[in-house]
Amino acid sequence: MGKKLILNACGVKSLGGVKLFVEAFELIVESRTEIIVLYSENEFFSELKYQSDDNKKIKFIKITNRRFLHPYLHLILNKNLKNIINESDAIIHFGNFGFKTKNKSFVLIQNILPFVKTDIKNLILKYYISKSMESSDHIIVQLSHVSKLFNEKYKNKILEIGNIEEHIIEANKNSGKLVFFGSKVTNKNFQFMVDVLKEYDDEIKVTIINPPETIPGFNCVYTETNNQALKELSENDIYFHASDYETVGLPLYEAQNLGLKLVIPQKPYTTYFNGESVFIYEHKNLKSALLKIKEANNLKIKNFKALIYNENWSKILKYI
Repeated sequence: MGKKLILNACGVKSLGGVKLFVEAFELIVESRTEIIVLYSENEFFSELKYQSDDNKKIKFIKITNRRFLHPYLHLILNKNLKNIINESDAIIHFGNFGFKTKNKSFVLIQNILPFVKTDIKNLILKYYISKSMESSDHIIVQLSHVSKLFNEKYKNKILEIGNIEEHIIEANKNSGKLVFFGSKVTNKNFQFMVDVLKEYDDEIKVTIINPPETIPGFNCVYTETNNQALKELSENDIYFHASDYETVGLPLYEAQNLGLKLVIPQKPYTTYFNGESVFIYEHKNLKSALLKIKEANNLKIKNFKALIYNENWSKILKYI
């Protein structure tokens, strides 16, 4: 007999969040589970609509309540929808914020900033995410460095779904080309990377993918899809990264598997990386970053070890 599963994707709209959901969704669909997806973003629905066209076991329901009300959906949803949710076998909350239900519940934590930053906004988010963690039967995280951020009382609830495997790949031959991503998010330290490359005095071609604004002296390119971004990455030799925090840091894995050397900060999310093609600098230290970029640019290498990141959602299905 098939299971009935609710996937709460309300609030999921970032590129990384949608990509993660799609991968989980496709595996769950293959398990012949009857699925109801709760969503709030039209762009999100357009990514998945094709899945429901020929599959009568998939149903999408749009939630129109404002994002700040999502932790209270159990109080404001109509009675019919509440019954549908509570009569299912389980619910997985993908957007950090779960709400109380009578069935087995899982919450996926993707936003770790509330657990490492103490400004008012993140303290409020931490309160609501912590309430979700308390009311859920299981807490889903991707990698072990995220698990370490949470209170000891949650350790028996945590399920880690991230898998990292090693393989050998051929290094890119685009010598003297460096690439990094633009971002308006403070945590990503975009301006730091710009400042570092402005100080770099050797000849090197620098590409910025999707910068907030055009930066003179840099090759600025704009992409609309992940495949376009990967193509731009593949035309370079070095990938530069500077984020304060990451739950995974997927671009690091993608760049490395495209044959790029990595110049990355010494942070918990980078501890999985090592080897001669990985250059780790002191976080937010301009001179340290410059030195590592020069070392990466000078390294001539044919093959190196790369990490493949994937997620084992079948582990979650065993608990439903």
